Amino acid sequence: MVDLLKNHNLEKFLEKIPGVRILVVGDLILDHFLSGQVRRISPEAPVPVLEVRKQIYRCGGAGNVCMNITGLGGNVTIAGIIGDDSNGKLIKEMLENNHIGTFLIERKNFPTSIKTRIIAGSQQMIRVDNERVEKLSQEEQSKIQDFLENEIKNFDAVIISDYGKGVITPSLISSLTGLCKKYKKIITVDPKINHFFYYKNVDCLTPNLMEASAGMHLPEPSSKEEIVMLGKKIIKKLNARNLVITQGKDGMTVFNNSGIFHLPAISKEVFDVTGAGDTVIAILTLAVACGFELLKAAMFANLAAGVVVQKLGTANVLPDELRKIFSSYQVDIEEIE
Repeated sequence: MVDLLKNHNLEKFLEKIPGVRILVVGDLILDHFLSGQVRRISPEAPVPVLEVRKQIYRCGGAGNVCMNITGLGGNVTIAGIIGDDSNGKLIKEMLENNHIGTFLIERKNFPTSIKTRIIAGSQQMIRVDNERVEKLSQEEQSKIQDFLENEIKNFDAVIISDYGKGVITPSLISSLTGLCKKYKKIITVDPKINHFFYYKNVDCLTPNLMEASAGMHLPEPSSKEEIVMLGKKIIKKLNARNLVITQGKDGMTVFNNSGIFHLPAISKEVFDVTGAGDTVIAILTLAVACGFELLKAAMFANLAAGVVVQKLGTANVLPDELRKIFSSYQVDIEEIE
């Protein structure tokens, strides 16, 4: 297994990235971070008072998947929904400023989803979500499907980034999987628990352990053996060709046609896990689209996740950061089956 991550493989991957095009379909979210210090308790109520030192806005949800792709020099387009408000305008500007192609439907009098995270030092104190979940109307779905049918042949891979905000529906998934099969395109999914059984016949699913177990209506595994059993049940139930179950500080387990493998987590210092799942599916799909087999792609994704968990908030990885963490990486793959 050691030759899987020789230096020339990483450089080959980075060189190939500009030559592939990825389409992301999913829920756009504006991530808002307020960070600072807590020095006192409020006299109005027994709650800490945050002295704000920094305020950051970033593309979250499916937008963060796109940011991870373009951060490595990839070509990406997103299809999704925003509101006709200032938050929707800000998301659109950030996407365009980062050279991300867009097919966006703007809903009238609809709030763009925003998540505000309040952080004291390195500790997240509270998250405030301001959103309205509303499924695609028939007209909206028809517009997205028309776009997909007209443009799918121009992409090498499709990522479904499902945050449960209404864009991803059973009929849209069925349409996407059918188009990808017809045009021989890669399709990967970052799933949502409530939609778990929608994602049939895809190339790869990347749930975290909680999503994998809850999606299957099973208790969360407490051992590698139980994780393997869970993964096999998911593959059988959904007819998935590949599966990656991420486990935070415990790494990830990869199921493919070569076997079952466990990759330990890279980073020893976890600052913030926000958006790490976006990084995993973005880099894994990029690597597969570049021609790498799934285990190698998962290793690149594991490296990238090791970078972003050391950053505050929603973040992406840059080529030199990937090279740096790669240079100190010790291959330690456990072949389970």
